[in-house]
Amino acid sequence: MRVSKPFLFILTIMLMSMTATPVEMYGITNDYSPRFTMAENKEITGVPYVWQEANGFCVASALSMVLQSMGLDLDLYDTLAASGSGFSMVSISVDEAMTFYPGVMVRQIPWIEFFTDLYGLKFQFYLDSSTDYGGNALLTVGQTWDIEVNDYADSSLLTPLGVIRDSIDSGYPLAIAVDTYYLPPVDWDIVRNYVGPMQPGGISHAIVIVGYNDTSQTVRIYDPGVGLLEPYVGYPDDGRWNYTMSYTEFDNAWQSAGYVTFRLSNGTGPVTDFEERLASHITQRLLGNRTSYFEGNENFFYLGTGANAFRGMGLDMTLEVIRDYCFNYREVDKPNAIRLLGQNLEVMMTIQYLAFRSSLQSIPDLLPSKNLQPFLDAASEALPHMESLSHNASITSGINVIPRDTLLYNTFFEMASTFEVSHDLDYSINEFTTQLEEISSHFFAIADAWEAAGNALSLELERSGTILDNNLSIIIGGGGTILIVGVILVVWRRKPVQNDN
Repeated sequence: MRVSKPFLFILTIMLMSMTATPVEMYGITNDYSPRFTMAENKEITGVPYVWQEANGFCVASALSMVLQSMGLDLDLYDTLAASGSGFSMVSISVDEAMTFYPGVMVRQIPWIEFFTDLYGLKFQFYLDSSTDYGGNALLTVGQTWDIEVNDYADSSLLTPLGVIRDSIDSGYPLAIAVDTYYLPPVDWDIVRNYVGPMQPGGISHAIVIVGYNDTSQTVRIYDPGVGLLEPYVGYPDDGRWNYTMSYTEFDNAWQSAGYVTFRLSNGTGPVTDFEERLASHITQRLLGNRTSYFEGNENFFYLGTGANAFRGMGLDMTLEVIRDYCFNYREVDKPNAIRLLGQNLEVMMTIQYLAFRSSLQSIPDLLPSKNLQPFLDAASEALPHMESLSHNASITSGINVIPRDTLLYNTFFEMASTFEVSHDLDYSINEFTTQLEEISSHFFAIADAWEAAGNALSLELERSGTILDNNLSIIIGGGGTILIVGVILVVWRRKPVQNDN
């Protein structure tokens, strides 16, 4: 099967149509909603700041800030675990697409819905279909997922700033998606200097709005993403995560991301079968129940989920598959194709390793009545193998790829260098057969551990009288994913050359 690179890019990054026709857009600075009678300014104090710690965790961090302000004691790790995203993985392997996507990046609206249903919270999703980003998002969210979408473009009364005011006045901070190009912290200079404003198919960043001020025309923001990239890596203890933006500048950032809004508020409270439902969900994610991941799209042959995502990628570490991957690259030279393969695999493995490890720390508190020791013992077997394929520098290096003594980096970067000298692709790949076999062994070991952990949790559910749906559709192979807000990676990307004419 041959699938064009632009098609795969759109498929795997949420926005499935580039044909949205821009219409007249309205911002938050003009048409304020007359439905609300509000004070001129208000700020919710005492909202705990949650640093996202690693690329990809911005949505979970933003939600954690909102949840803790509501009185739910759920930190970043708890949110990753209770949403099931820390126990999820997807792979894709078809033509020139050969990579992983960690759970936090996979179909974020469904896992937010699962999480909010579990805790009995009210979840409202907003976007503006009159923007390029929002119009494309509506095609995916509104047509692919069974969720009510509140479209700012459909109402003369509903406005983005009106939702901010109503949420803040009701005591709830608001999580939204924005384009980092417009955010003031120095951390985002890398985006301004090397990337430029986000395109409709880009990946946005989640922040939290904790206040607004109509007098100064500003909003107060908590940004979980500062401190992620070189040269500013580390917890932002200088407080630059807490800043204000003018309505005008803020509107640029929000509009560029389609005014996507995640609004949480109190509801009925946690479900009565909380532990059983969460344990069942985690089991399905680990075992790779394709309906759990991609309901309605289970039969896409290139989708790999849960344990099978790792097993499928292990099977792909061969001369034939890597050769086909390289030959199908039409826009990138073969050495860079090889380097990108190693870099991307290490990036995504690192994100999932951190999410999985932290979720294992949180799960005993979330499932206190369950005997989790067999599950934890089995799941922990995956950790050293995931660590062997991960490195923090892969997700903090920004525009530069920092050399590092890691298995994935060394194998693929040296393979590319060998090819540049030999000009013989088969020879260059065969030179690293031993390393590829070692990489495969790690992937297979992770798959075995995830499968064993899923089965152990399933047995514990059966012991406690819960019947698990074992009708699993198992297909070994790659995987497709749909993203909304995710990883800030600018490796090998450059700001487009501006036309002076």
